[in-house]
Amino acid sequence: MVSPENGILRRSEVDVKYYSRIKKYPDGSREILACSKPIFCCSGWEESDKWVRDSKGKRRGASAPESVSRSRRRAAAKLRDIALCTPFRYFVTLTLSPDQIDRYDIGVVVGRMRTWLDNRVRRNGLSYVLVPELHKDGAVHFHGFFNSADVGLIDSGTLDKDGWRAPRKPRSQKERERFLADGARVVYNIGDWSFGFTTAIEIYGNYAAAVGYCCKYLGKQSTKIGGRWYYSGGRLGSPDVEYSDEDYWTIRERYPDAYAFDVVEANAAFVAVRIGADEVETTS
Repeated sequence: MVSPENGILRRSEVDVKYYSRIKKYPDGSREILACSKPIFCCSGWEESDKWVRDSKGKRRGASAPESVSRSRRRAAAKLRDIALCTPFRYFVTLTLSPDQIDRYDIGVVVGRMRTWLDNRVRRNGLSYVLVPELHKDGAVHFHGFFNSADVGLIDSGTLDKDGWRAPRKPRSQKERERFLADGARVVYNIGDWSFGFTTAIEIYGNYAAAVGYCCKYLGKQSTKIGGRWYYSGGRLGSPDVEYSDEDYWTIRERYPDAYAFDVVEANAAFVAVRIGADEVETTS
């Protein structure tokens, strides 16, 4: 039964049926999250961050740090799901020039950025996720992923390579060709971005590792910047989700090296495990 409480709709506990949730990703990998009590349900309803439970199972208001931490974790998990299920091609950084915009006014920055992004979604088929980050002086910039949509990429003339402390500009065409043959990657600028400086580098190597790298930017935040943990738009993917009655102890026994943790305010224990596509075939 769904009922309103303080303006937030929730299901009653009798409707929560499952001990574990399984996410299935396009590459064949899976992620299992299992609990010591049934808290997952197919409809996706979950108890609001406004409430947690004490050791006796009674509700109490969540403290600000608890609420922020939980909100950030959920945002990071959602960001990871989107990135793993969307064919992004470039890791991008968008910075802002003080000559073009007041980069300390978050409202102005986000408004201009969202207008630019929405136009590219409609006109060019852009899909994106962007995580805001503050410079030490309070100015904002963004890191994230773009798909293959045409946003006017321009070869910046610089290259980047594992082991280099910073991108380099080859001294000659011969040196450029040598660097490229040795695994260097072209650093592009986004020609359509008119508010400052940009870089775009084609994603390489382990895609999941690149996603994790992007999620780390979100983990650095102590508060939402511009009202959001991250910004996203376009045609974005999401994992297929299934639910199971396999509980915390079953999953721990099957995967003894899985990450286990307690959530004291929920009076529950959790275990999380990520299974690669090659492992799924042998463990299913």
